[in-house]
Amino acid sequence: MPCCHQVQRLRARVLIGVAVMLCAGVAYAQDYPSKPIRMLIPSPPAGGTDTLGRLLRDGLQSSLGQTVVVDNRGGASGRIAAALAAKADPDGHTLLFTYGGVLTTGLPLFRKLPYHPIRDFAPVAMTAHVPNILVAHPSFAPKTLGEIIKLAKSKPGALTHGTSSIGSSSHLNMVLLKQMAGIDVLQVSYPGDGPALIALVGGHVPFAINNAVAAMPHIQSGRLRAIAVSSPQRLPTLPEVPTIVESGLPGYDALLFYCMVAPAKTPPAIIRKLHAAITQIKQTPRVQTQFARLGAVNFDMTPAELGAFVQRDLDKWTRVIQSAGIQPE
Repeated sequence: MPCCHQVQRLRARVLIGVAVMLCAGVAYAQDYPSKPIRMLIPSPPAGGTDTLGRLLRDGLQSSLGQTVVVDNRGGASGRIAAALAAKADPDGHTLLFTYGGVLTTGLPLFRKLPYHPIRDFAPVAMTAHVPNILVAHPSFAPKTLGEIIKLAKSKPGALTHGTSSIGSSSHLNMVLLKQMAGIDVLQVSYPGDGPALIALVGGHVPFAINNAVAAMPHIQSGRLRAIAVSSPQRLPTLPEVPTIVESGLPGYDALLFYCMVAPAKTPPAIIRKLHAAITQIKQTPRVQTQFARLGAVNFDMTPAELGAFVQRDLDKWTRVIQSAGIQPE
């Protein structure tokens, strides 16, 4: 057995090694960012994810003193952007700003993913929770959720509704609504919030569920009519619009969330620096005003809390998808 002096020397070496690593991590974080940051967004421009992502981009550029380049990689239900982020160097210079579905619905929806939503990412910061809104084209006759359900039951499979990509919030929230209402409505999918809203505003589909960030400007302009909101309470910006629960589906609960993640193995010191910067950005009057206008609710979590939240949401939507009989692609 080693003598006491040997044990003490070994402990000293371990402590020195840990100290060197900590100092290196702190120094690395102080030098970060050393080049432009690439922010991947898994949707086309003009949707809710893009709108909130660009708000953060502007703040990060000011806070970190480095250019942040938005890289929109829509399509494939977010898998293209997520795969690029998962495979990037874990040095903090590639980030993924995403809606929750990219991390919480891919496993049950697709037989093969080019990334693992839990193991391949380091949680950075929760950005916001956003209610979804059941919206309709002004020409659509039903004015309430009850009227839509009645019409759908009288013509099973005849009505259509729009969604953004498979696995998105607009898709799965409608799946949940159809399950709970017991209706059969044909789904028409588009590659992102922006294209889905363009189709809805153009009258190509009569109604849809979309997130408040993307839908609110069209509601305020009169190009869309709000029917019900998915949040537990009515929105302050739409006080006259009932919740889906109030409209006859007790227990309906479907909020969208947006968050920032980095490639796994990104140094903890960099994660902490990014988390602190994003937390501060969300407290600025400009961002708070924009959040309120768009219906987004600021929601702070530590990186560890965000990781646990994502796992719980993955478990929830896995149950919804399986109970709906949706077969993995």
